[in-house]
Parts: sequence; structure tokens; C-alpha cells
Amino acid sequence: MLADQEAVEALTKSQNYLLDYDRMKSAITNRPEVSVLSAAVKEYQFALFALAAGQYRHAFVGLRLFFELMLVTIQFSAREIDYRMWESGTKDINWSALKDSQTGIFSAGFINAFNPQFSESSKQYSAIAEAVYRECSEFVHGNAVTHLSLPAEIVFDRNAYFAWHQKSETMRVVITFAFAARYMNYIEVGAMEAMEPVILDAIGHLPAVQAVLSKTFEE
Repeated sequence: MLADQEAVEALTKSQNYLLDYDRMKSAITNRPEVSVLSAAVKEYQFALFALAAGQYRHAFVGLRLFFELMLVTIQFSAREIDYRMWESGTKDINWSALKDSQTGIFSAGFINAFNPQFSESSKQYSAIAEAVYRECSEFVHGNAVTHLSLPAEIVFDRNAYFAWHQKSETMRVVITFAFAARYMNYIEVGAMEAMEPVILDAIGHLPAVQAVLSKTFEE
């Protein structure tokens, strides 16, 4: 892999996403759900390690868990009782609840409660989240296609390797959208300044982002 410059650049890019997630963590450092975000970042690091070691199935499994934990951080921010029950081991994370069209984190009700300007794009990002989650779930459930697409031995496999990075990039975009929709109106200006490059890079094309940033830095 080290002789493949494109592969090295992809790994570096995915590692650098950790800096983005650290900025998100800093932005909500005083909130209880920050511990879930920290757990998600740890899973991302494990997934990166598995990827670099050629353990592709485990890399995809870890990536899915990371994604789920990052999104449930958003959900827990609005439902602290669910977070407390999860923390005490009496409630599980439920993907169906996360993406529920009426009450999930991409639903109109949820988005409108925190940042209505993002509601126009919420269905699009919900669909992207569902697709990438399902693709990773195939590795969790051992679907036949995953046995055909992964190497039988621990060797560098370019297709699996770049598929992982592509999913990681997609997840970063969805996570940034969900994070911005939930917190952008409520975090301090200093935290917003730190988050601004991340948000602009991932979803800066959205009019809602430009509107909220303009308002924030005008005040």
C-alpha cells in the first residue's frame, strides 16, 4: 500500500477527519452527549486501524458503529432521558428510530425545532445516511456479496480499501449536516469559528449554511 500514493493520500484524508470530529467534540464539550461522540471517534480510530491492517470486514463494521454513534449523539441531545437510559444499559441504540420519518433526527419536526433553514435538505441527507448505513450493514450481516468482494487472505485490496474511504467521506458529510442542523444556532461564536471550515468544506453549498454563518458573525 505504501507504494500506492493515491492510497496513502486517501488514508491521510480519512485520518484528518478526526480533526473535524475533535472540533465537533469541543463545540459540545459541556453537554452530556459528548461522551457518545467520544466513543464514536474511538470506533473510527479502530476502523482505520483495521483498514490499514487489511481487515476489511472489521473496518466496515467499525465504520458503521462509528456512524451510528455519531448520529445518536444528535438524537440524545434532544432526548436526554434516552441518553441516560442508554448510559445505564437499559436502552439500546435503534437505527430505525434514528431515521424515523416522523421523529428521527432528519425528520421535519426535529430539524424545525433547532434550525428550520435546514429542513429543505433533510430528506436528501436522510436518504444518503440510509444508503451508506445499509451498505456497511452488509458486512455486519455477512451478506453473500461481501464474501465475494473481500479478499480471502489478509492482503491489500484496492477496491475494498477505496470503498471504505468513500463511505467514510459520505458519512462525514451526513454527520456534518446533522451536527450543523442541530447545534449551529446554539454553540458559542468561538466554537462556530472552529467549526466553520469543516461545515463549509462538507456542506458549504447549502443556502442554509451560508445564511446561518452570516447571521452568526454579524451579531
